Amino acid sequence: MFDYDNYAALIKHGYLFHKGENGTSCLQAEALDVSGVRHAFSTRQGGVSPAPFDSLNLSWNDKDCFANAEENFTRFCGAFGFSYPELTIINYEHGVNVLPVTRADCGRGFDLPQLPFCDGLITDDPGVTLVTSHADCGALFFYDPVCKAVGMTHAGWKGTLGRIGGKTVDAMRENYGCAPENIITAIGPCICRDCFEVDMELGERFALEFDDPAIYSPGKPGKAQLDLARAALIQLLDAGITPAHITMMDACTYHDPALFFSYRRDKGKTGSMSGFIKLT
Repeated sequence: MFDYDNYAALIKHGYLFHKGENGTSCLQAEALDVSGVRHAFSTRQGGVSPAPFDSLNLSWNDKDCFANAEENFTRFCGAFGFSYPELTIINYEHGVNVLPVTRADCGRGFDLPQLPFCDGLITDDPGVTLVTSHADCGALFFYDPVCKAVGMTHAGWKGTLGRIGGKTVDAMRENYGCAPENIITAIGPCICRDCFEVDMELGERFALEFDDPAIYSPGKPGKAQLDLARAALIQLLDAGITPAHITMMDACTYHDPALFFSYRRDKGKTGSMSGFIKLT
């Protein structure tokens, strides 16, 4: 049975908040704010999209034009040291497919056709920036400073239950020879336990999968409050990540409408944030 107290003193918590000169802003994990890697999780601030996508909407929504999203990505990249032509974005299906990419994939999902369905990306190529999309689902960041490889994962409840975080670690090991104990990780913003109501049956499935009765709390009759970040933590530990190499950003997308879009809070009429990571 999972016992958080065994790891609590080693796991890092919190995030760094940075404001760009053009009004954009981002969150970063201090453990990944090091030479060799660049990463960021966007907020909704500093873009050009109209309500309800105001303002830094980083998704291609049929009610918010492509030109707005392109300008928003360009603004964010300019503020935080990424290159728009190097971006490669997931083509998510709330699954567990993790895809290795190279600079030949730059522009996929932007000016070029989308990648095959995938909720995770990995690379050892410094010429490509990995991008994921989020509006309540978790963002998982991975960096191996020894083998020089990175990963970026979109983890909704389906992907989390399917252990996509662990599968990302496996993919980095299989493709680049990464040792899990060397990989530095961060669990980015997502909807928190207090805000994420699910059916009791789903809560019980999570408790069984992760051997942790505390992964959910009883809610309204027939409902449970599910802790996605805790499930992400457990699977990273199970995959061999060292507790001291895990940061939980502890930011809830639902709670903070000034910083984050939230699909559940905004009843689907909302934009999207993105996670970014690249080797430098």
